[in-house]
Amino acid sequence: MAMTTALTAAVLFALPKLLGIPEGTIDSGGGGVTVRVQPPVLVIKSGRVRAFQDVADAFQERCRVRVQQVYIGENAGPSFEMRERMQTAQVLVAVGQPAMDALQGVRAHVVYALAPDPPSGVIGTNSIATPLAAFRAITQLRPSIKRIGVIFSARAAARMQLARVAAKSLGLELIERQVANSPEAIRAIHSMIQSAAEGAPGSPGAVPIDALWVGPDPQLVDTQVLHFLQQVQIEWRIPVLAGTRQLVSSGALLAVDWSPEVVGQHLAWQVNHLLDDPDHIELLSRDHPLAPPETVVNVQAARRLGISLESVRGLPNWKLVE
Repeated sequence: MAMTTALTAAVLFALPKLLGIPEGTIDSGGGGVTVRVQPPVLVIKSGRVRAFQDVADAFQERCRVRVQQVYIGENAGPSFEMRERMQTAQVLVAVGQPAMDALQGVRAHVVYALAPDPPSGVIGTNSIATPLAAFRAITQLRPSIKRIGVIFSARAAARMQLARVAAKSLGLELIERQVANSPEAIRAIHSMIQSAAEGAPGSPGAVPIDALWVGPDPQLVDTQVLHFLQQVQIEWRIPVLAGTRQLVSSGALLAVDWSPEVVGQHLAWQVNHLLDDPDHIELLSRDHPLAPPETVVNVQAARRLGISLESVRGLPNWKLVE
C-alpha cells in the first residue's frame, strides 16, 4: 500500500511536466485525481483581424502543446479574466502590436508575431521583409523612380534607419515626414503628392516624389488613410509600397513579406524550442522565417499604373492578388 501511494505521488509530481501542464493544476484529494488543465500557451490576438487569426491558427497547428486563443478588443487592454489566465501560462504569444504593448512587464515568457516595433530582448516573428527588398522591387518595375516619400511615426525609428541605408545603396532619395496620427499622415501625403503633380514645390519644404512607402504602423494606417492611398494611385499615378500584404489587398501596389501561415509555422518553431530550453532563448532571436519572402502585387493597381504583368513575373517569388 505504501509503495502504491509513493508511486502515485511520483506520477502526480511528474505529470504536469510530461503533459505540459502548469504547476498547481493537479489535485489528488478525496481519494481521486482531478486534473484541471490550463493550456500552457496563451495566444493573445490584437482584435478580430484575418491576418492575426491566420497566424494564430498556423501556430496552433504546429505547436506541440495545447494552445488557447483569446483576443483583446480595439483600444482595450486585457480583461481581468484574461490577466488571471496570463498568470498561469508558461508562454504568452502576442499577435499584433496592441497585444504586444498590453503584455509589457508580465513575468511569463512573451513571444510576438506581427508586431513591427517589439521591445528589445523579446523574441518573435515578423512578416515584414527589409525595406531594401521593397525598394528593389519597385525600382525593378519602374526604373525611373528616384525619390520615395515616406510617412512614419516616432516608434518606427529603427525601421527608418534600415530604410535610409537601403535607399542610399540603391541611389534613391527618401523624402521623410514624421507624423503622430492618421490625419497628420493624410496631410503629409497630400503635401508630397501635390508637389509631385505640379512638378514644383507646392508648399514650404515639399519635394516631388515618384513613389510612396507606408510601413506597417497601426498608429497611422486606418480606413481613411487606406482610402486616400487608393486615390494617390488612381488620381496621381504614384505607386504605393506597403509594409504588409494586407495593405496590398486594400489597394497598394506591392509589399514584400511572408504569409501569415509561414509566420505562424516559424513562431511555433520558436515556442517549441523555448518550452524545451527556456534558459537559452538567445538562440531563437531570428525574427524572420528561413523561407524567402514573397513579393505580393495588386493586379488592378499594376494595370492602373501601366505596369505589365510580364514585368511583375520577373520579381523574386512574386504573387498576384486581385
